[in-house]
Amino acid sequence: MHYSDISISSANINGRFVVALVVKSNHMSSLLTKTTWLPLLIGCCLQASAQDEITIAEQAFAQMAKDSGTQKAFLHFLDSNSIVFHKGQSQAALPFWKSLSHDRELLFWKPVYTGMAASGEMGFSTGPFEQRDAPASPVNASGSYSSVWVKNKQGVWKVFIDLGMPYKPSLFQKDWERTVPGSLSPATAGANWQQVEQDLITQYRQKGNKALLPYLTNRSWFNIQDQPPLHTINDITTGLKQIPADLQFEYLGGAISAGRDLFYAYGVVNRNGKKENYLRVWGHENDGWKLLLQVLRWVR
Repeated sequence: MHYSDISISSANINGRFVVALVVKSNHMSSLLTKTTWLPLLIGCCLQASAQDEITIAEQAFAQMAKDSGTQKAFLHFLDSNSIVFHKGQSQAALPFWKSLSHDRELLFWKPVYTGMAASGEMGFSTGPFEQRDAPASPVNASGSYSSVWVKNKQGVWKVFIDLGMPYKPSLFQKDWERTVPGSLSPATAGANWQQVEQDLITQYRQKGNKALLPYLTNRSWFNIQDQPPLHTINDITTGLKQIPADLQFEYLGGAISAGRDLFYAYGVVNRNGKKENYLRVWGHENDGWKLLLQVLRWVR
């Protein structure tokens, strides 16, 4: 038998991934599927496909902004309950974006670190952005974006939170290596995930930025005020000195995935009476909850 093509495809069906191995030849085509166990090769493709759901959604969002304008793209991709932040306050995102005048500036961004809950209804994305008047114009603003994505009742991915972090110079043109989290495991049923966030807040009051150390993992990614991303344990450990020890955090809200392996939390950062915001995405590993993504804004 002469094989002319072998391909692997996958689909998310009711929260469960089904992988198909399609073998085409000059004489026949056969379809093999596995829904319980998969060989190593297919398993690798399965994990990549899961993360690619967030990447594809983020890339489509960025492409619409490029083709049709930033405002139209946000109004299309924002969840009906999405929120934005302003000086420590959270507010409904859709009315905010509808109130803006038509923006002629171009906003470009791309995902370089994405992750998704095993249950398939929650994920996150972060990467560089830059703003220009025209494609060939000088960069007006640059930094990192961070987004929390949720899948709505119609099974469509929508942005629930979007929080930017400015820094210069722009790193948008950098050849970034795509990153995904390691394997996550479900937390014990009934465990209080909100207490994890509150414990960190309490520990930060006592220990300052050193309170973050136990929650670091090889896949941690920090976007902090006016700084390019920190995305290795060594970089983050060294960069902790850039995070003021006197920050005070107030938790405002969050949610956990159905599979209890991923949750996000957001709130207020208070320093010397001036307020900004934070976002944290937590992943559950074999040794407990770890920070996959942290965005910290504060007023200097």
